[in-house]
Amino acid sequence: MRSFCGLSCVGEKMNYDNTELNFLQKDLLRQFGDEEGKKIFNRSAKLYAELSVTTDYKNSSTLERQLKGLVYPVIAYYKTLLAFGYKVPNALGLVRTETEKAAAESGGVLAAQMRPVFPYRAFKRNIKNFIEYKFPSGGWSCTDLHTRGKITFRIRQCLYYSITAKFGCPELCEVFCDYERKAFAGLAPKIVCERHGELATGCDSCDFCFRKG
Repeated sequence: MRSFCGLSCVGEKMNYDNTELNFLQKDLLRQFGDEEGKKIFNRSAKLYAELSVTTDYKNSSTLERQLKGLVYPVIAYYKTLLAFGYKVPNALGLVRTETEKAAAESGGVLAAQMRPVFPYRAFKRNIKNFIEYKFPSGGWSCTDLHTRGKITFRIRQCLYYSITAKFGCPELCEVFCDYERKAFAGLAPKIVCERHGELATGCDSCDFCFRKG
């Protein structure tokens, strides 16, 4: 099998069942048929294994969780579609369908975690822990945190932005941006997340604002 992204192939398969795209195999078989769907999934799984076992996670379990849980499964699927001859717009559309499904599930988890009383107050009190969980310092840089009234902060270094550029697919960054936007919608209506500018669209930072709904 040809190597992707300048990495040597490894024989191990990583299990997509343990990722946010745990439904990918079933979706591919349904959409492309058993033969083609199986080929696309198996090649995606092999590339996912390459990426996963050759990465230095900098002793960060949170960074490892993000890369193995979402970023690498998405990149592996996208790169596989391109290798199978799909044009960029079509490949992005197919990947976006899967990431939107994953984002909806993630948003559902956030919604279930919201407390029935004063969720915004509790959210504000724990915002630093939330930021470190969603944007761990190993792959992200967060600055200018303000919590008076609204909660605002800036992402100066974005894992999605840097990793998609590293593997030659910067166009995929906006798919991850849309994933976060849809996932954070799970906080509504008690907490509203707004974005003002993104690195993926040429801004110098991703500006986040969380306010009481």
